[in-house]
Order: sequence, then structure tokens, then C-alpha cells
Amino acid sequence: MKVNIRQLFFPALMAASLVVMQGCLATRDWVQERLDPVAGRVSQSEQRLNQAEGQMGSLGGRMTGAEGMLGQMDGRIGQVDAKTERALSALANLRLERRFVIDMKEGANFSFNSSNLPTQAKKEIDGFISDLKGDAAGMDGAMFLVAGHTDNVGSEDYNYELGKKRADAVSRYLITQKKMDPLRVVTVSYGENAPMVENSSAQGRGKNRRVEILLYRDGITSSAAASSATPAAEPRAALPPQQPAGERLSQR
Repeated sequence: MKVNIRQLFFPALMAASLVVMQGCLATRDWVQERLDPVAGRVSQSEQRLNQAEGQMGSLGGRMTGAEGMLGQMDGRIGQVDAKTERALSALANLRLERRFVIDMKEGANFSFNSSNLPTQAKKEIDGFISDLKGDAAGMDGAMFLVAGHTDNVGSEDYNYELGKKRADAVSRYLITQKKMDPLRVVTVSYGENAPMVENSSAQGRGKNRRVEILLYRDGITSSAAASSATPAAEPRAALPPQQPAGERLSQR
């Protein structure tokens, strides 16, 4: 009997192909089962990355806004510095005539951590202005430097701001109640840097919480007043010692 090799070979080849194809399909399914979770994690990572990029973009916008605000603040500081320079130039051409310190009577000085102007302090200021108006020169050519002081409790920066608030309180009273020209009232804060006495006791710290009013006047007005006036009584406050350098000024 003659055997047809071709008839035997092709069925065997087809059977082998089916086995191989089934194996490939099984392998592909196995690989796909393991790739799907990885693809899911990659997708989640991409979403997180997109969210992070969005947050970074938002942060960049905020930083740009903050830079703009800083630029505006720098501009305002520059304006204040210009006013300070003008105030210093004006005072440099004037003569220091007298200094008034709010008397350390009970109720006249500033309370701890407060910039509210006490009623007794207002009375002290009223008396000072009344005496000044009674002088021969009166208010002619007068410029007032209002200096705020604190004790040494708290940080130096905080005390500077508190001293300025106290000086501002007195300046507002001079301008609104005593009708002083705002262009002739300059405020300065020494903070804790110019104490009258040691801060080692509660009494000493109380004395250092104060505001001083320094009266400056041009030399021509002062000389004319001195030549025409009769001898005056002793001033209520002595002329000040040299004030420490480095104070920060602001013009009302």
C-alpha cells in the first residue's frame, strides 16, 4: 500500500500550529493581565503629575502677585524715605529751643503695651502749648519733633512700632485739637534705644514709656523774640542731651 506523505504531513502541521497558537494566546493573556495594573498605575501617576503641574502654576501666579505687592511696598517705603530726608533737612536748618516731656504724674504716662493717649497727658500737652503761645515768639517758625519711647520689654522691632504709635497719638492731638500745621509736626520713634533710666524696675520701665516734644525754631525768629522779650521764667523742661543716632523718622 502506498502511503501519501503529503496527506499525513499537513494534518500534523495544522495540529502543531493550533497548539502553538493556543500557547501564544495563553501567553498574551498572561502578559496582558500583568500589564493592565501597571498601565493603571502609570495613568494615576500621570494624573498626579498633571495636578502637581497645576498647583505649581497656581503657586507661580501667587508668587508673581506677591512680587508685585513687594514692589508696591518698596515704592511706598521710598516715598517715606523721601519725606524723611526732607524732614531731616528742615530740622538741620533750625535751632533746638526746648524739650517737653510729659510729666511722670500718675495717669499721665502710657500704660504697658498701650499707645492710647491718657487724659492727664492731654492736660500736660495743653499746658505746654499754652506756655509756648505766651512766649514772645509764640508759634512763629516753630516745628515740633514728637519722639516716642518704650521700655525694653519685647523685641526691638515691636518697640519701635509701639514708640511710633505713641508719637503718632501725640501728633494727632497736636494737629486735631491744638490746630498745629501738619507740615510742622514730625514724628520719630526711638523705641527702647533712648531710656531715661534703667529698665531694671517696674518704676524705671514706667518712666521710659514716654513721649517727648522737641521744639525747633529758625534762628531769625528766635533772635528777634529774644531781643524784644522781657526775662522769662525758667522753661518747664531743660534742653535735651544729644539724641542717639540712627533713629527712624516719619513726617505726618
